[in-house]
This record gives sequence, structure tokens and C-alpha cells, in this order.
Amino acid sequence: MQFQSLISPIAFALTAIVLFYCQTHRPDTDSPQSIPLNTTASPYTKVNLTPQENSTNPIKERATEDAEKPFRLSSRFHLKKGTDEGFLIVKFELPNKSYIYSLTQPEPFVKTKIKVTPSPHFSLTGKKSFTPDQKPKIIESDPDFGKRLEKHSGVVQFFIPIKLNQALAANDLTIQLEVDGQVCDETTCLPISGKKTTAKFAGFFDPTDKKSNATPKPTPKKK
Repeated sequence: MQFQSLISPIAFALTAIVLFYCQTHRPDTDSPQSIPLNTTASPYTKVNLTPQENSTNPIKERATEDAEKPFRLSSRFHLKKGTDEGFLIVKFELPNKSYIYSLTQPEPFVKTKIKVTPSPHFSLTGKKSFTPDQKPKIIESDPDFGKRLEKHSGVVQFFIPIKLNQALAANDLTIQLEVDGQVCDETTCLPISGKKTTAKFAGFFDPTDKKSNATPKPTPKKK
């Protein structure tokens, strides 16, 4: 009898854990995490500091190769399989030791801004603001400025939910965007002013497909 009384609580606890896992790990059909980010190839536009911006840059000039060192900016949109809803994505690839400020960077530093050109062929849905795929690195009180800094470095992507008007096929739609802000390193900040990028359809995603988020494995070379 003592053995049976011990089994019962253990079985109940295991059942509760399994049920909790199933409820909290269901695929989120409205989450950008469902998009196959690691399997999408996109063209990139190199963005440099223009001569006009260089002449008006109040920061001390550096070597030409540093002042014109480009970051990579691209954009695309995906649709959820079987629907006309999805996500518009803007992607930054920043040089080593470089960063941009967050979308919520407090003044006096220049936060990153992404503007979507309106079109009758799609609409922004949800909260109608971009969300980064990673939280910025936050420095509550920078030792040099004594201010709060919110930085993104490396590769960062910004998402916003969209819905297409069925009057135009996804493959025929292009979405125009403009980016403002600045790219900084340890000593210099280069302004980004009205830099344009064009988003095109980059395929469907299935939020219920666990393989969609898997990083593709390299194919071994034949000897």
C-alpha cells in the first residue's frame, strides 16, 4: 500500500509537467521567430558616408577608409503560409566594433528610425512599430557621457507585422523604406539620413514547421 501511495503523487506530478510544457511551447503563429531567418538570402546595399555628409560632420575627420567604411542594409517581407499576413524586416549588418542606437534610445543621442512609405497595396498591423530580434545592450550610465545608452551591434533585424491587399500579388509588390540614425564606433559616429532600401517578397513561412528555424548544415566536400 505504501508503494502505491508513492507512485500516485509522482505520476500526477509528471503528468502536470507534461501538460504545462505542451501549453507553453505551442508555436506562435504571430511571432517573427517562426520565420526561417537563417535560410533566406537577400541582396544588400552598401551605404557609405556621402561627400555632403562628410563635409558637415562635426566630429573630427579620420582616415578615408574608416570614414567610408560601409555597413550593409537590406529589407524583405515574408508571408505566413496560406495567408496575406506576415512580417516586413529591415536588417543591419554592422562592421566589427560598430553599433547603432536602438529605436528607443533617449536623447541627446540619435536613435534609429525606420520609416515605411505608405502604399494602398499593404497596411501595417498590430502595434505598427518595429521590434528588434534582440534586445539592445544597455549601459545605464556611460562613463564618458553619464547618459543611458542602448546599442545594437553585429547583425540585428527589425520586424513589423503587415497585411497585403489581395489586388496585387506578393511577387509584384515592393515596399520602400527609409532609415535615419547613425553608425558609431569607439571614436566616430557617421550619420544615416534618409537611406533607402526596397523590400521584396522573400517567401512563405510555416509557423508550425519546426524545421523552418533550423540552421542549414554545410554539405561535406567530397575528397
